[in-house]
Amino acid sequence: MLRRVIPEPEEDSEEVPPVLSNPSFRLLWLAQVISQTAQNAILYALIIVVLDLTEVATSASGVILAFVIPIVGFGIFSGVLVDRWSKRRILILTNIGRALCAVAFFFAREHLWAIYGVTIVFASFSQLFTTSSAASVPFIVDRKQLISANSLYSAGFTFAQIAGLIVLSPTILKTAGAGVLFILTAVIFIVASLLARLQPAIGSDANDEEHSTFPGREELRGAVSDFAQTLRGLRSDPFLTLAMSHIALSSTLILLFAVIVPRYMQTILEVSPDDAVAVFAPVAFGALIGLRAVGWIVDRVGKIRTVALGLFGIAVCLGVMGFVELIGAGLERTENLNPFGTDPFFGRSILVTITALVAGPMGFAYALLNTPAQTTLHERTPVEMRGRVIASQMVLANGVALIPLVVVGGVADLYGVSAVVLAVSALLVCAGALSLYLENRWLKNGEGGPPSDGEGTAPARSHGADSDSIDTV
Repeated sequence: MLRRVIPEPEEDSEEVPPVLSNPSFRLLWLAQVISQTAQNAILYALIIVVLDLTEVATSASGVILAFVIPIVGFGIFSGVLVDRWSKRRILILTNIGRALCAVAFFFAREHLWAIYGVTIVFASFSQLFTTSSAASVPFIVDRKQLISANSLYSAGFTFAQIAGLIVLSPTILKTAGAGVLFILTAVIFIVASLLARLQPAIGSDANDEEHSTFPGREELRGAVSDFAQTLRGLRSDPFLTLAMSHIALSSTLILLFAVIVPRYMQTILEVSPDDAVAVFAPVAFGALIGLRAVGWIVDRVGKIRTVALGLFGIAVCLGVMGFVELIGAGLERTENLNPFGTDPFFGRSILVTITALVAGPMGFAYALLNTPAQTTLHERTPVEMRGRVIASQMVLANGVALIPLVVVGGVADLYGVSAVVLAVSALLVCAGALSLYLENRWLKNGEGGPPSDGEGTAPARSHGADSDSIDTV
């Protein structure tokens, strides 16, 4: 069970230096950002390659499933491995493994089932890297820097998703092709491996990480019971449960985005998926602004309400995208406005322009969704369990994503991409409303948010002025 930690009195100590001034954290953060960017770039490229091979949206869902299923299966064991073996060695080896997979994609890019097979191996390495890097954070930063480190780590993860899916992959696919992208990402993974090699031993106090041993057979056999015990601990804390739900929703949205965008561009905007960078680049700018603003917003309204704002914002943007097809149908009935013409707005069609205009606000809203939930997770879990908790988070997040990923391709083929986009928009509105309802219910029950001590806690009572909002930083 997750233990309750009584926060210590605040100390009037010297000013805490910026977390990026810590060279160990800086190396870890850089390795995470560049390798996750390459990972997301490969994921988008695989979807485009498979769509070109089959011209069926369901096959693109197959790529995502090949990526998600190993994460769900292997994730149960990865938490034990990360908590009990050398995190530094895991970071080095998983990046080398992903580099080899990128080379394998280069040779397998014209063979559908070979792509699926390599994707399964690639996903296993990726899951282990993500769990190990996230669990390493509390071991290499000062306790007072933990919240700042968690926020910066989450920001890097969000940036890598946008940079890989929206910028790097579409740009390289359009200019040089999938083969060049796979070789480039292999080089990026090697660089990330070298950064991990420069990393000092990741450990704490007497528990020197260099003396850690690979888990034995009995420990791996106990991984399932460890996983079940971790879930019981998470369920005992409603704040953790809600944060895990928000993270699962965030992960599902990214995977759905990767599946839907190529098809949306082909069938709705009538442009090549390789032009995604030109259409959805504003997402990156919006996300960067959102990541800068999220702390300010959380300070004023609290984590749960910030997440709800993000959900509502994404829902509105998706709603506009879903109705773009109706807008185009209406414009086609006029004599002067061609929705797919390239003249109206600086060489862009009306539909592309509308989509690009909502892309920026959508990136801003997504930044509000992920970072507060991830910070809550780190604040309320004990350090020695963090590997297993993060692994559990990934298993649950990707397990939740399985059902929509299985059906989204078929639904898009049968009813159109706009129907899928509008359905997702409606579900996000419901999720945001439910989050606000739960917050209000907890306020009525007198429950408060977690203390900012970074050590793990159970729900605490709120007092005084803090009682107007749950989960404030």
